[in-house]
Amino acid sequence: MNIGCYIVTNGTYSVTIPPNTIIQRGQYFVLSGQNILSQNCGNKDSAVHVDLNWTTCNCTNVPIPTTGDGFMQNGGNANEKIVLLDPNLNVIDAVSRNIPASSSASITTPGLSGGCSSKSFDLDTMNISYESINSSTGIDNSFARKVDGDCGWLKTTVISADAPNKTGSTATATYDFTTVSTTQCGNTSGSISIQVNASDVNSLFPMNYTLGYDVDGSGVFDINDQYIYGVDSSAPSIDIDNLAYGRYRITVASSSSCNLKSYDFYVFNCYTVVLPLRLLYFTYAGNQNGRHVFQFKVDNATTLNNVILEGRRNGNFEPVSYLYGPFDKNEITIAANVSTFNTYRLRLTNQAGVVSYSQEIKTPLSFGSASFWPNPVKDKIFIKINALHEGKVSYTISNLNGSTVDAADVKVNRGEQIISIAPANIINGVYYFKMSGSSLEKPVTFCFVKS
Repeated sequence: MNIGCYIVTNGTYSVTIPPNTIIQRGQYFVLSGQNILSQNCGNKDSAVHVDLNWTTCNCTNVPIPTTGDGFMQNGGNANEKIVLLDPNLNVIDAVSRNIPASSSASITTPGLSGGCSSKSFDLDTMNISYESINSSTGIDNSFARKVDGDCGWLKTTVISADAPNKTGSTATATYDFTTVSTTQCGNTSGSISIQVNASDVNSLFPMNYTLGYDVDGSGVFDINDQYIYGVDSSAPSIDIDNLAYGRYRITVASSSSCNLKSYDFYVFNCYTVVLPLRLLYFTYAGNQNGRHVFQFKVDNATTLNNVILEGRRNGNFEPVSYLYGPFDKNEITIAANVSTFNTYRLRLTNQAGVVSYSQEIKTPLSFGSASFWPNPVKDKIFIKINALHEGKVSYTISNLNGSTVDAADVKVNRGEQIISIAPANIINGVYYFKMSGSSLEKPVTFCFVKS
């Protein structure tokens, strides 16, 4: 998970986590006011190397005291709180020693280079529902979630850098994972069921789940993959049908967003596993006969069902060209008529119906050794060329149907120069320009928009 630009705050101080901070499942991210938490100074058996030192990170709203209470009040009767906010100030989690939580001040976070913008908020005005740790006030501010994934909290945890916190109890909920049908040949899909066991199982529902699909087949679930966030309201099991072939990871949680449990599993077809489609490259191959030509390569074309080339100038992408399987070659060419679109991408659908997208490509405004401006064109086109010798060159302007709408000769001098052309009597639209002659090493071609 990318926790970059997330904010940890107690309502007085805030710490913004640097952009593009990635943590994998089972990892911890440690924040402190120093680089190392020394052995026997809050840790019994070894030192802890801190991931983010808020004293030196330049990522706090104001300097956090290095003496006295520091980030949290040490003792007293204050109901100290901790709130985790995402980059858009959505509350991810909020806990307090007791209710009502302590009062807050107006906070403005710093902007961090690399993508974290400054944010302003006041926790008191955000209508936050705090979870009460329900512990007494006092000097000991050590709290921890139970490591079994349960909803309970511990006060006076076992302070140890390498050992888990000892909960002294078992979880209130357990799960039995069952793949109901990893092979449904008639429906080309699979199903799973997760049985929830608890003394009062109905109180845990509705259950939430996050279902990850390993789209790129990397074996790592990251931002390139596909995720579904679902809710199951019917106790005592979580049932999911119509899963396409491939690799999955599901994490379930109770209605209180705890009792967490994760499972990795596969859905197979009747004969083999349909591997996720992987795009190896997508490139622009140039302008040929007034059409944009693109080339791409996939790792296994037999798993590819169809391809849509999508274009965009402003706003949303729109379909502009289609290819349908079966495909017998991994290297494929797709073309589209020149239009007002200047950004393109591929929409690929595999045999299991899973959709993935390529990176976006911008088509160049010029080809060969020439360049031109502006685009769109109102009155004149300025073209920068390098002529081999003095002479005349001819140009033609054609519409998308191939009909010539303007043509003339232009005198050029030897060397690099800028010439201007005023297209005569052409209406608004998209046009193809070509200039050729013995003075040029090769023809100059480009497309432009008249507006």
